[in-house]
Amino acid sequence: MSQTTPHPKFIEAMRQLSAMSEEERLSEENKELFEQAMNYAPLDIQPALMAIRKKYEDPLH
Repeated sequence: MSQTTPHPKFIEAMRQLSAMSEEERLSEENKELFEQAMNYAPLDIQPALMAIRKKYEDPLH
């Protein structure tokens, strides 16, 4: 049983995102970084990222 190591691009994106406030993470400037995190996220983390992504698309935001 092998452990899958997260992709370096995912680790880097998450390192940067986790240093930000939620407001910063959801800002337009950081959307690309968030997309990078999603694109390289391990499968078990993707649902959590999808939930956060919905906040981007929430018309009330």
